[in-house]
Amino acid sequence: MPSRHVADIRQVEAKTGRALEDWCSLLEANGIGDRREAVNFLRDGYAVAHAYALAIADHCLRAGHDAYGDWQDDEAGW
Repeated sequence: MPSRHVADIRQVEAKTGRALEDWCSLLEANGIGDRREAVNFLRDGYAVAHAYALAIADHCLRAGHDAYGDWQDDEAGW
């Protein structure tokens, strides 16, 4: 995860009212697998601030790729 998101990730629940894993589950349930799509979904649909939406998207999408073992490169999926 990019270091700029570390502070954001630690504050996700306090700033958004939902745990990070809840956001990940929501993205997965809606079939969102693209970073830009995830950020827009969170920002526009749930009024999540852009910086937090980026941090959530990066964390959740990276976690999803790691679970399947197919993560190649930080830029490859985006």
